[in-house]
Amino acid sequence: MSSSMFIQQNKQPKRLTLDKIGQLEEELEENPLDYLKWNKLIEQVINKDNQEQVRNIYSKYLSIFKHDATQWCKYIKYELNRGEKQKVEQLFQKCFAITDSVELCRLYVDYVRSATDFITGGEKARGTLIQAFEFAIGKVGIDVNSDGLWNDYIEFLKSWTPNANWEQQQKVDLIRKVYKKYLVIPTENIQTAWSQYTKWENELNPATAQKFTSEKSAEFMLARSWHTEWNIATEKKLKRTITPYSTIDPHHQETVSQQLNYWLQWIELEKKNKLEIKDESLVEKRISYTYKQATYALPFVGELWFKYSKYLLSNNEEGNLSNCIVLLQDGCGLNPKSMLLSFQLAELYEKDNSFEMAKQTFNKLISTLTNDHNNVTSQITEINDRIASKQQQQNNNDQDDNEDEPKQKEQSTPQPPIYRISLADSTQLQTLEKTQKRLADAITLSYTKLTIATKRAEGIKEARNAFRIARKFNALGYQIFVANALLEHYADKHKAALNIFDLARRKFSTNGEFLLEYLDYLIMINDVDTIRNVIQTSNTSISKEIASLTETIAMPEIDPLTKTLKTRHLKQMRKYLKKLFKKYISFSATYLSLDVTNSFTKTCEQLFPEDDPIELFTDRYRLGSVNVIKRDEIGDYYSDEDIDDDEPHRKRRRLSTQLKPRDDDISANSAVRDVQQSSRIEEEILNQNQPQQEESFVGPTITALMTALPNASYFGLPSESVFDCEKLVTLFANLSNIPS
Repeated sequence: MSSSMFIQQNKQPKRLTLDKIGQLEEELEENPLDYLKWNKLIEQVINKDNQEQVRNIYSKYLSIFKHDATQWCKYIKYELNRGEKQKVEQLFQKCFAITDSVELCRLYVDYVRSATDFITGGEKARGTLIQAFEFAIGKVGIDVNSDGLWNDYIEFLKSWTPNANWEQQQKVDLIRKVYKKYLVIPTENIQTAWSQYTKWENELNPATAQKFTSEKSAEFMLARSWHTEWNIATEKKLKRTITPYSTIDPHHQETVSQQLNYWLQWIELEKKNKLEIKDESLVEKRISYTYKQATYALPFVGELWFKYSKYLLSNNEEGNLSNCIVLLQDGCGLNPKSMLLSFQLAELYEKDNSFEMAKQTFNKLISTLTNDHNNVTSQITEINDRIASKQQQQNNNDQDDNEDEPKQKEQSTPQPPIYRISLADSTQLQTLEKTQKRLADAITLSYTKLTIATKRAEGIKEARNAFRIARKFNALGYQIFVANALLEHYADKHKAALNIFDLARRKFSTNGEFLLEYLDYLIMINDVDTIRNVIQTSNTSISKEIASLTETIAMPEIDPLTKTLKTRHLKQMRKYLKKLFKKYISFSATYLSLDVTNSFTKTCEQLFPEDDPIELFTDRYRLGSVNVIKRDEIGDYYSDEDIDDDEPHRKRRRLSTQLKPRDDDISANSAVRDVQQSSRIEEEILNQNQPQQEESFVGPTITALMTALPNASYFGLPSESVFDCEKLVTLFANLSNIPS
């Protein structure tokens, strides 16, 4: 989207508060997809009634929300009220090529009626209006809300006063023909329409009425039954106007999901063809029309755009390819962060031999996501700077207070200043960091798929260039390194593949997921020396990280939320370190020697002394993914790796007695002691979080408050008052975990 959507005037530092239009324009400059603000701006501009300004704003709005029939109607009516006939006709021509709407079609017929002279025009004028009605019926006559349009058509024909008998018969034939088309459409007031038709036939000729009504009664019954089922599926709550939110919007998720469900049920109802339509093209037209209306009503739900394009492709991939490209272009315009739509559009471009357009699609997506990532990173930096500033100020105050202490106090050991980050700041930081990580993952995925598509379309050299550009993004994930290494491998560039893995190892030295994938690759190419080196260096780097996390968790000033996250991260690090050892032990037992296997088994047992040795031993005797020994002899069907991390783990089966290792059995690896210590501390932390077996007489609120109480140094030096009410109130005000 262009960054200069509005005409730039003499820029002032800030808009005046009374300049509502200017304020809205500036806000829409930052977020051009804010549907609600656009509607406010249009309302303000129309009230001001500057014709050129109104046209300018409508032009910009309808270039984004091009399917919004409600605003098309308002714009056309605005021009009609000013007698701009030529402009009105241009707008009708433009909007009918873009959108289908009963409201628009009825407005068009009304315009043709008002522009036609029936007094002097005679048959030609009548024919013009009939032609307009037929156009409108052909466009939206299958809509469940089209009964008003059908009734307008019938009422117009009934109002015709023929001058001759042959004209009277022509009138009857036309009305009957329209009724026959109308009564097979399951519209909102189909029962009323049927009653009006039978009454008309009986008034016309009771002798033939039975014949004509019986011809259509079966189709009418099907249509009526269909509409009843439609009402049940949509619960009479389906919205046809724009819902300006997505299914991932936390404040409107339930509403949007409910509306999405109604539309999908309607689409499924159309696919079942319960109207028993024999013309397959008409069935496809009804399904396609419903998909269109769904995307109009829920423009920010990428799922609908994707499913609509897949439906068209499944019917006629070659014939609908260009239509699907246009459709997905519209979808991506309204959902610029949607990987689902962007990837699908890029694939269609590639299939259409337009890879440059595919690259543009990837780059637009990456640019949008990167801007969001940069904004979130700036917010995180701002909060961290604020926290650091507070901490520095507190440190300076503590230093000044220390200088005022009597000399005899100087002999005591100075205590380091403690600053507790508020839970409000901690919560905000963690929310932002999750968003930052999510965006980094999306950017990594987008760059990865771009390099893969480039290799597919243009070869390995261009893929390398795409990878080189991707590496400029600082938060790039390890996955793209693995993907590009494998691209090189399968292009018979094995040395280049190893170089990429080695580059990634320096960047992701403690990332367990990456190290496991690296290990898999090295095992695949049987690079034994590098495998051993990776295990040893990974052991050292991960163990250092574990020791650092353990030290951080033990700090008294750490806030509860950060402590929980660090504990979880510590657990993950230990889990991946264990997986690395298990993988190597299994590999060495299968392809190397028992001496190497036993050596690394001892190291692993020393790193994780609390583990059941049966688990480690039987892991290399699996049958595929099943630990048959544990299943058949121990009665344990699943190991820890088989259980989802979010589920509570069962305690491992342990030996009742364990011999202490001899000194000469202890590995030279200095990190072993750190890991053992971290394991003990982690267990203590986790045990603290376990619920008490006995019910306490102290309520949860008091427990939470007591847990949050800081030590005495929080209130100041001993020379000051020990208890400071204001500081304590401030502390409690920032706690988010106090139950009500």
